[in-house]
Amino acid sequence: MVGYHGVKQIEFIQRSLVIILKSEGGESLSMPRSKFLLVLALLLLLSIPATAVLSDGHGLGEGTATVLDDAGMSDGLEVSLAGASAPDEGKEYAVWLANDDQSAFLRVGTLDVGEDGSASLTFDSSSAGYAGDNLIATYSGIAISVEDAGSSPSSPTGQGEASDVFEGDTLDQARGLVMAMADLRTQLKAASMNAGMAAEAESLEDVMSYVEMTAEGLDGAIEQAAAASAAAAAFGATGEEGSGRSVHAALAQTTAENAKTYAMMARDAAQAALDQDDVALAKIFVGPGGSSVVSLSSAALSGFDANGNTTLEGNEGGAMQAYRHAQQAVAWSPRAGGLPVLATPTPVATATPIPPPQPTAPGLPGVGGDTVSPVVLMAIAAAAGLLVIGGTMSIRNRTRRVRIKS
Repeated sequence: MVGYHGVKQIEFIQRSLVIILKSEGGESLSMPRSKFLLVLALLLLLSIPATAVLSDGHGLGEGTATVLDDAGMSDGLEVSLAGASAPDEGKEYAVWLANDDQSAFLRVGTLDVGEDGSASLTFDSSSAGYAGDNLIATYSGIAISVEDAGSSPSSPTGQGEASDVFEGDTLDQARGLVMAMADLRTQLKAASMNAGMAAEAESLEDVMSYVEMTAEGLDGAIEQAAAASAAAAAFGATGEEGSGRSVHAALAQTTAENAKTYAMMARDAAQAALDQDDVALAKIFVGPGGSSVVSLSSAALSGFDANGNTTLEGNEGGAMQAYRHAQQAVAWSPRAGGLPVLATPTPVATATPIPPPQPTAPGLPGVGGDTVSPVVLMAIAAAAGLLVIGGTMSIRNRTRRVRIKS
């Protein structure tokens, strides 16, 4: 697929060749062969950027890769892209997750590209390669490569089409955010379960025992909600305004604050129940019922439809919604290009110095850098050959003219 600039550059080269050739007496065939070869070589060198555009393959547009819960926590992945073009015949787009030092890759599947340019895949417990790992805790980057259809390499071997990676502090913040929201959800699940057990208990002793456990869990959830809210704010600040990262991080912060508010109200109701010495009176505060420990704990966990429109909006969610927004906030956003080459750690000084990586050719990346398109290398080789041939013929022509004059 040729980009706009590639097309314009090719057109420029074609026009230039015609103008130069016709400048020699008005006929393209009147140009000496040596000069023609020199001109052709120079134009071929100018065409290398356009050739690189030709060899860049098919675009994958833009989209996201979002972790989700399937059989475990953050053990699934949904990839959704728009504006993609189909791979060449016999090829396929393979999607990989890379661990922090890119020493291990997990192939999560092959993109299905539709006629409308949409591309998607879902990785879950029914997929090949599934091991139940927490993907955001285990992997830091995503890569999409072009592979032979039906092949099964253990790591990307084809041309890198798109990638994204969390690094350094951003990676730590992303993982910390999801974990903080997961812990909040876990604590409120336990508190809500104990509140339900208190509502079902018959003796005052059993009711009080479960209410005490509920109150303790709510205290922990309140502290955790504050930490989770702060984590969401910090991670959201690393994204551009209006980006998916900043939007979902803000929603995660809002719903975590909601969870905190309802948890505080539930704790107050639990304390009121503990002040009673009659089981019937205690259960009025325990619930179920409005403003009870049961209902408020449930709201802290799952949100509350305050306006009654049957939809939990951003400011009505609880810990469950905060956790999901956190997963969406840390979604990878693949963009054109392969995974960045990791910096090599500084070696410990030894008696024998370690030579630096050598460049593969003048002006090209060194060993370990981005790969150079074979088409570009062929163009360079062809241009160099034409320059040598044209130069040799030009020298011979000059020598012949000198002899004739003499």
